[in-house]
Amino acid sequence: MSSRQQGFTLIEIIVVVFIIGMAVGVISIAVGGNAAADKARKEAEEFMLQTSYVAEQAVLKGETYGLFAELRPAQDVDAVEQWCYTWRRVRDRAWQDLTELTPHCIAEGLAIEFTIDEELWEYDPELEFQDPVIGFFPSGDATAETEVAIFASQTNMDDEVETQKFKLDATGEIHWVNEEERLEAERKGR
Repeated sequence: MSSRQQGFTLIEIIVVVFIIGMAVGVISIAVGGNAAADKARKEAEEFMLQTSYVAEQAVLKGETYGLFAELRPAQDVDAVEQWCYTWRRVRDRAWQDLTELTPHCIAEGLAIEFTIDEELWEYDPELEFQDPVIGFFPSGDATAETEVAIFASQTNMDDEVETQKFKLDATGEIHWVNEEERLEAERKGR
């Protein structure tokens, strides 16, 4: 058995994500759709794209990357709390923001939830230093088996917003569960 690891290149991942995004865009334009569901899907696409990019960069650059999430309080009376996340890497023994990926806040009315090794992760605003929720290492591995869900957080949003689910295994592979199920159903329907 060869000790050389095989995987996808960044270009291959970007092309696949681009094709999936184009297909989703064409379908949503043709069918019309639910604005809240479209927001959830768009956030899922963004999360998948960033996570795939960071996982690849960890291996290519030989660096450790982490995802930091926070619930930001409402800025004014009419606003609501908003989930935001940012990717950082370890350099000079400290976490540093990535210049190529700016912090991202998901659309109002949506929330993000992390379940790490079957335990629900909770954001604690009282902590001075937050640990990363997800980590990727130069070996290609990830910190733990993690499930991520992006879903409607407000009761006034349309009930037909499908929760977007992801699974990350300890070997660093990320799976967009909804998209894989959709593609499988489409394949079987042919």
